[in-house]
Amino acid sequence: VAREMVRCCGVKGLEYKRLLPWSQPLDSEAIGEADPRRITISDSTGSGEPKGPKVFKLEGQEIVLFGGNYVMKARPYFPPLDVVVADAQRLAQELKLSAYRPPPAKDGSPRRAVCCVRLGAMMEGAMPDEAMKLDEQWAANLEAAIKAFADAGVYVFLDVHQDAYCTTNGGDGLPWWMAAEMQRTAGCCTPSGECHCCCCCCGSPNPSYLTSPEHPLKLMLPWCIAKCIGMRQIETDPEDQDPWRNFSVGGQAGHPGLMNIGNINMRLNNHDVAWAEGTVGATRQCHNFATRFHESPFSERDREPLFEPYLQHIRYLCRAWERHWNVVAVELLNEPFLAGLPNVLQMMVSRRRLFDFHLATLEGLERSEPPVRAPIALQDGHGSIEGASLSTKLLAVVPVSAAAQQKLTEWGRNDRLILSFHYYPGPVTTMDFGPFIAKARRQADELMGGAPLFLSEFWAETSQEEADMMAEAANLGCTAITYWQYVNEEFTGNPGWYKYPPEVELLGDPISFDGVVNWEAWMAYQKTVRDGTAWGGMICGAAGAQEDVIGSKCDAKQVLARIPRVPPLRAPRYASCCCCL
Repeated sequence: VAREMVRCCGVKGLEYKRLLPWSQPLDSEAIGEADPRRITISDSTGSGEPKGPKVFKLEGQEIVLFGGNYVMKARPYFPPLDVVVADAQRLAQELKLSAYRPPPAKDGSPRRAVCCVRLGAMMEGAMPDEAMKLDEQWAANLEAAIKAFADAGVYVFLDVHQDAYCTTNGGDGLPWWMAAEMQRTAGCCTPSGECHCCCCCCGSPNPSYLTSPEHPLKLMLPWCIAKCIGMRQIETDPEDQDPWRNFSVGGQAGHPGLMNIGNINMRLNNHDVAWAEGTVGATRQCHNFATRFHESPFSERDREPLFEPYLQHIRYLCRAWERHWNVVAVELLNEPFLAGLPNVLQMMVSRRRLFDFHLATLEGLERSEPPVRAPIALQDGHGSIEGASLSTKLLAVVPVSAAAQQKLTEWGRNDRLILSFHYYPGPVTTMDFGPFIAKARRQADELMGGAPLFLSEFWAETSQEEADMMAEAANLGCTAITYWQYVNEEFTGNPGWYKYPPEVELLGDPISFDGVVNWEAWMAYQKTVRDGTAWGGMICGAAGAQEDVIGSKCDAKQVLARIPRVPPLRAPRYASCCCCL
């Protein structure tokens, strides 16, 4: 079994309790690449020649994928199966009732809208502990969710979601033990002698990759500078004399995988308003983690403990594409940071480093046996687009490496690549909606062989505004659009994938979306975190969900007039990103 897993996955050092039947690569017949229900990427002209941007097709007809994000940012990572089944049926029915029809294809043939979701597939759920074993319950829940959407005719993008990378940064997505490994082997320089952290600019010989009593959460810049450029100060409970011990690595006060939801001082910095203002993303922990993680494929020290498990997770999701006709693609990493501050030189090469990380991932997939054939969606820094703001123009001064550009172009021309991007106006996106999508189209053509456009996140205050933006995105050339985000509020009782037991609900919300703490409710809630019964989490923008978006009626001729120029709450979401430049 162990030899077979190494042969299938090409990764050493990963242990599995047993070889799950769906973890094995399948032959072409089992993959069902010719299944008429599978969505493919193709040239828009239908001629097989690269004469235009790539599009999605179903049974030979151009389509546009419409749907919502379906991402739970904390354990158990997926709703109960009966909820998923009901949601899948509801989304499919809403789209059928929608009045919107996409504009015709370039050759005049009609296009239709097809329902989809962007399903969170977090690595922290798949490999929750340092043993790096695949969690069988998580895997079973993922399989059941994909099948439930398939039964309703809903297609799925598998999203390796992360926000600020790790629970020990106050974020989510990548496992806590990655940060622990970085901290265990922390040092100022890589084995080659290159500084990979921000410590050289602040005099610290021991850079922070996680939050603990020895490594308190700190902004990446001195407060006197951070205040001048609009950053939010790190907040703590003034009555807490040891604010960063609870749920910290080595703190013996709770599981580190729960620090993002269980430590009240972390919650004071990752609630929705703090997230919108960029607090946890502006910390040294986050910048150090992102920089080292993106360099991990090229480090003898870090490749096996950091990059190889990540690559294994991507391979596993790609095999899910083989098993399920309704999986469209695997998205490599949500909103990857361009990081390195306060080391300006590190920051200036961060975009090149990110695309080299993408290159290493694609090469790793090619080396799989048999090679991975699933389409891959990937993002530029912070989910934005090159040149969408002054900061992204500055960070593009150092170009993407020739090797990365060649590989991306190759995958794009071979109908294997998708450009995923987000529209959240702020420091990294200062353009209006239409010009922003036009710039995304140019980047996909110039860097990714004409890859199709996937607007994978955006937000507005009302369902109608989000429906309007989806319609206009399709009119402007996006071939897949998912709003942030769909939630079954009847089940959760909240505008996000988080739910409280009755004894907490009676006391009110433990912490509000703007960081007001209800201490009696918080103490009751924290007990559920400690005993493992807490469900989901209102962290890192998890609230603010909308229902009935794709079922909303919209007049395509009036769409532009109704699109807000700046979505109100999410507008400053990227305040953490390279704003000092």
